[in-house]
Amino acid sequence: MDLREKSDADAPQGGAPFRQLGRRKAYEEVADQIRERIFSATVKTGERLPTERDLAAQFGVSRVAVREAIRALELGGLLLVKKGPKGGIFVAEEPHRPIGDSIGNLLARGEARLRDLFEVRMLIEPYAAERVAKIGTARNFTELRAMIDEADAAHARGDPIRELNIELHRQLIRLARNPVLAAVGETVLVMLSERLKPVTSRASSTALGLHKKLLEAFQRRDAASARAIMEEDIASVGRHYALLDNKRTSPRKEE
Repeated sequence: MDLREKSDADAPQGGAPFRQLGRRKAYEEVADQIRERIFSATVKTGERLPTERDLAAQFGVSRVAVREAIRALELGGLLLVKKGPKGGIFVAEEPHRPIGDSIGNLLARGEARLRDLFEVRMLIEPYAAERVAKIGTARNFTELRAMIDEADAAHARGDPIRELNIELHRQLIRLARNPVLAAVGETVLVMLSERLKPVTSRASSTALGLHKKLLEAFQRRDAASARAIMEEDIASVGRHYALLDNKRTSPRKEE
């Protein structure tokens, strides 16, 4: 299957044809060219690439070399291979997955603890809150208000709201408009969420109250107050789960 330009209706997947390879290891050059397309946004997040057979023909290599390149890019979080009738090779929607794998390994080996995740949150999220107070739009604040109202209604019904609170924090990190900060910050939140699922939360109502105050600070464009409220929010939740370190994570060796 050739990837030369055609009409929109007949346009092949993946953009223009890939280049024939030189003298490096075949799978490395295949991976490099695909990576280049992803980083340059020639292929978009969630887009399907040509089949393994078509890629092998375009690159002029064996399917084994293509398969090895795809495996390397999948391990790096850039590609996602799906099986089944709607399967294929896709540009991953979560390129920060390797960060999560690395943090998960540190926790599993006892080299990191839950308190370390909260410390990273304290480095990232107060800054993000300060940024949102400065650069957030009225539409952003309306969306945050809707999320807080949803959590408020759920809390009034007696429903758990931890996941709603976490999603609010994820959205705040994104609104800081720094993709690197978002990749790290969201990953830490996901890691914490997964590890705290079995634990009953008693801090959600406190967090909800702080989120309401945080929104008021945003609407006043009060960056200093937004930072302080976020620091209080993370600290209060961190204190609640501090004892879990001794129960869920083995002691870390001190240097």
